Amino acid sequence: MAYESILKRLSDRELITPYLEVSIVGENWPDNYQITIDSGPYYGAGDGYFHPSSHPLMGARQLYYLFHPDHRDKILTERPTLKREMTLAMGSALHGVVQTQFQMTGLVGPDDVEVEYILEEQHVRGRIDFIVHHPNGNDYVVEMKTRLPWKFKSQDELEPSWDAQLSLAEYSQGKTEGILLLVESGWPYSIKELFHRRNDNLLDEVFEKFAAVRRAIAESKEPKYCCTFDSPTMKSCPARFQCWLSED
Repeated sequence: MAYESILKRLSDRELITPYLEVSIVGENWPDNYQITIDSGPYYGAGDGYFHPSSHPLMGARQLYYLFHPDHRDKILTERPTLKREMTLAMGSALHGVVQTQFQMTGLVGPDDVEVEYILEEQHVRGRIDFIVHHPNGNDYVVEMKTRLPWKFKSQDELEPSWDAQLSLAEYSQGKTEGILLLVESGWPYSIKELFHRRNDNLLDEVFEKFAAVRRAIAESKEPKYCCTFDSPTMKSCPARFQCWLSED
């Protein structure tokens, strides 16, 4: 019955969730396992690289201030809150559960989890949640996102930032296809996948912007404004005091 379910769902283009479900309900759990939560500082802009999860859709001027050595230490940082820290911790825990189960299926090896990559030419550094070696002969880059129940139900499309993040990950591995795995971070803990094709037009725009930002930093010449004064975007931008409100 379980394998009949797999075949039906595979025919509906569910490529990886059927294997995960069979593994979990089949009590395919190790006798004990550890979930490692990375609570250290994110390597952020301090390493000098653009990062797929946060930088591709930012405006060039904001990136300029985030990375320029004369400004980056003055950028506002988000203050930790109980809600934020618990959200990050629970998200990391769910990542650990799913990654462990995929390794138990045999579709993901130990070296296929948290795969770090660097694109030196584009100056990009990122990590892939895991890579699935599928029985159909293809390898799929997988990015996992957690969503609260009320948001999970209505999430049927990739957000633009996920499109960029997955496209960069796929590019780094020489792949054109990947999967966005959505996990409901609350009862009933449902899981669904969104198939993704690499967006090369978006990558061209992102790489061109990153190159322009690096040139601007080398010349200490600010790019044009990427938002309007006193707009909601400006008011929420961590670089607003350097960009719009500087006494200079």
